Amino acid sequence: MKKFEGCIIGTAVGDALGMPVEGMSRDQIKEIYGEITDFLPSPYGDLKAGEYTDDTEQMLILAESILQTTYFSPDVFAEKLKNWFLKTKSRRIGPTSRQAIMNLLRGIHWSRAGVFSDTCGSAMRVMPIGLVYHFSFNLVERYAVLSSIVTHKGNSAIGGAVAVAIAIACNLLDFEKEELLKETTKRVSTYDELLADKIKYAYEISDRDLDFAVEKLGNSIYAIDSVPMAFYCYFSSDDFEECVLKAVNAGGDTDSIGAMSGAIKGSEGVKIPDKWIKGLRDCEYLKEVARKLYELHTKIVKF
Repeated sequence: MKKFEGCIIGTAVGDALGMPVEGMSRDQIKEIYGEITDFLPSPYGDLKAGEYTDDTEQMLILAESILQTTYFSPDVFAEKLKNWFLKTKSRRIGPTSRQAIMNLLRGIHWSRAGVFSDTCGSAMRVMPIGLVYHFSFNLVERYAVLSSIVTHKGNSAIGGAVAVAIAIACNLLDFEKEELLKETTKRVSTYDELLADKIKYAYEISDRDLDFAVEKLGNSIYAIDSVPMAFYCYFSSDDFEECVLKAVNAGGDTDSIGAMSGAIKGSEGVKIPDKWIKGLRDCEYLKEVARKLYELHTKIVKF
């Protein structure tokens, strides 16, 4: 339960910390903020300190769809994405997700609505799949792929979703980092060998500083950059705070890198600072979702 909660809360904390500086370069963050160390409001006035973006919102939609059906249903997930899109006031929805959901709203079936794009929109939300189905890596991989193609059909986008989900599943089973790396990259290489190689490289340079990692891995909205960067933050950090602060100070797609690295680190069951839990939007609801996902997992395993 602690790991389920850590993963869900960790996603939202990383997302909310990265929100104000999304799209800024590492140098711009240094120039304007010095260093991000706590929740801050959006400079555009759309979100308050401690509020998260569509990364966490889409993760919750995925969680709610799984809770409704027990298995993962692309039909239910697609329907919930449409309903959310029509209601949300968020201006931060990624271009691929936006186009795919517009396709769904036009009546295109989920199997054809997804866009051949390699942005990280499916990796940033896949966390519930890694949690609930961690008893079967094959099932985690299969559902991660299905959840991706509803919106993202690019090979590295799919591989990114598989990477994050499998890493979380490994942490639920107490894998060592070397074991986690091996299992994750083995499965990711099926979809994108370069992405698998960059995740391996993220591990190899985990003793180097953040500036070196940003230069070598990149930090863009594309899964080929943001997913390995999230893994670097995870591999190179001893605790949750160090992990997410590296992620959000890396620049680029800071909210997604923060969400992914926070989820993976949080799934270890490490302590998340109280100040962030107290300052996080809808924290009690996030805890409730984590609890329901855990209860669903235990029911499936018993069955």
